[in-house]
Amino acid sequence: MDTRSPAASGLVDYVRSVADALGDDVAEVDVDFDDGLATAIILVRSHVPTLLEFPLLLTWDEVSGWALRVETDGTGDTTALQFLGGDILPHPQVVREFLGEAVRGGSPGLVLPPAFRMPNAGDELEHRLAQFRA
Repeated sequence: MDTRSPAASGLVDYVRSVADALGDDVAEVDVDFDDGLATAIILVRSHVPTLLEFPLLLTWDEVSGWALRVETDGTGDTTALQFLGGDILPHPQVVREFLGEAVRGGSPGLVLPPAFRMPNAGDELEHRLAQFRA
């Protein structure tokens, strides 16, 4: 994804809206476009009950959408716990509910990553993202 495109700006605004929906639980937000592949990371203060000692993150990428991950080794590498599924750009409240259910000890998502699209595919994702521009 071209970092100067309306879609890139829309992704930043979309991720901000998700972070806003999470409120005070957000510790850090990052959106990245390395090698043209769009990704986002939201580090949260919450933890899942079975992994209290590990940092919890919500991540988004343009292939699988939102995932709940933990950092287990202290080097920044993460392990996926669940994938949200359903839609690559769900409403921010849906992402908040996904996180909330996991923090309460539930299993709100999919074990295997959905494949919504191929990286940099010529589909409607960039148009949908552009609609999020503030």
